[in-house]
Amino acid sequence: PWKDGKTVFRASLGMFYDNPLLGLSFLGNATDGVGTPQLLLFGGTPCSTVAPPVPSLTLNATNVFQGILSRPTCLGAAAAGNMGYLPGEQRFDPFFANSTFINQNYLNPATFQPLLSQPFGFPTGKGFEHAYAEQAGVSFEHDFGGNFALTLSYNYTHGVHLNRPINANPVRGDLLVQNWFNAVNAGLIPVTTSPLSVTSCGVFPTGGGPVNVVPASLVSFFRPSGINPSMAPVFGGPCTAFASGVIAAEGLGLGVTVPFSDMVANFSNGSSVYHGLTAQMRKRFSRKYEFLASYTWSHTIDDSTDLQSLLAPQDSFFPFKERASSTFDQRHRLVLSGVYQSGKLSGDGFFSKLFSNWTVAPIIEVGSGRPFTILTAEPVNFQFSPNTARPNVVPAGTATNACGFPAQPSSLSPSGFFQTPCFVNAALSRNITLEALDGNLPRNSARRPYTVFTDFRVARRFHVTERLKLDAMTDMFNLINRFNVADVSVLCSSTSCNAGQPVASFDPRQFQFGLKLSW
Repeated sequence: PWKDGKTVFRASLGMFYDNPLLGLSFLGNATDGVGTPQLLLFGGTPCSTVAPPVPSLTLNATNVFQGILSRPTCLGAAAAGNMGYLPGEQRFDPFFANSTFINQNYLNPATFQPLLSQPFGFPTGKGFEHAYAEQAGVSFEHDFGGNFALTLSYNYTHGVHLNRPINANPVRGDLLVQNWFNAVNAGLIPVTTSPLSVTSCGVFPTGGGPVNVVPASLVSFFRPSGINPSMAPVFGGPCTAFASGVIAAEGLGLGVTVPFSDMVANFSNGSSVYHGLTAQMRKRFSRKYEFLASYTWSHTIDDSTDLQSLLAPQDSFFPFKERASSTFDQRHRLVLSGVYQSGKLSGDGFFSKLFSNWTVAPIIEVGSGRPFTILTAEPVNFQFSPNTARPNVVPAGTATNACGFPAQPSSLSPSGFFQTPCFVNAALSRNITLEALDGNLPRNSARRPYTVFTDFRVARRFHVTERLKLDAMTDMFNLINRFNVADVSVLCSSTSCNAGQPVASFDPRQFQFGLKLSW
């Protein structure tokens, strides 16, 4: 912009389109909940040796992993054989043809098997679109002379239609807990039971008037898909009709048989935004040295990190609440580097030869810690996703809740304490909502410690002959031997809170020696 030619302004704007991963197509086809036998087996009591088996209850993880599923007093050899069960290995044969679990064979009369939770899959979301990014940048650069230059720049990136996993058929935890609370008030089950275990069906009197109670497994635990067709014969036609009316009044049920449970679909409704401000001072190589000093302040915000199901929302009914600082966000970053080369010193004396042809190159990098999400590892909102459930921030002195979860002290809590949410408290306070079952701690609210990396190179060149040269190099990594935390525990459960404790570190001080021959 000025006549001296020492200042430059630059600006850029672009749109860049992405191609989705072929893995999305693979997941949608290979793990569609039909051809691939994927289902969740709940824990349960071992089979009785005297009471007759209950097929819907004996097919549980306890009996599978104890190797007793095929016993006559359990599921029986015929039914277990239809599943390809291997009692000696406590597992199912994944290559067993016509298994009860594939192609909805559990609904066929010849191989019928009630499933408390139906198969799940990872489809591609409806209306999936290709992602693209809007990028813009502007920079100011000025030459101060003497090979010194200053650059100030701003970069912006906006990601649109990013793929993210969201359960398209999640449990309505509020309706599930309300159904349990109705059963408790009607005296059908004690308050110590789980909402998943309700089996009563009908209208029952309570002190506050009649209430509806339906079997939780029959209505697929109040999923939008409605009735679990494999449980309908277990509870009978009248109960199924009554339950269908109850869930229809809540807007659940699609009017057709839906033989699926969780369907963690990869949608393309994610977005991200990045803002970066950088100041950089550099000196080009002259007078035997060069250096670079760079500082970046940046902020990355998004609502999802990747397509892994472990990164699904805490509550798939409220995916918009996941918007927060990105897992990749690094707010501050300072980098200092330089190179000094002594060259060949004048004279033929001992010291001129000793200090000739040396290279010294340090690099110092200081970066702030990246965010992480604190988890309870307990699916307290009944969406069967313990890898996304988060705790509540509670004040000091908060009493142990009705589920027996005490407040856990943590320096990462804004109030100093976390507590695992409790559905019983939500019911007793007459606040049975989806939000009341979720933890109120935002996503990526905690940060790992900052890191300092100090690397250093020392090299010496030897002129063996006029053409033959030998370089001896020593590289030192993490020279000050600082303990840099690579990762931390994210767990703050109902029994302990280890969130923020280091579980992995970057390498300690290391030396690397090398020789390079050139001619």
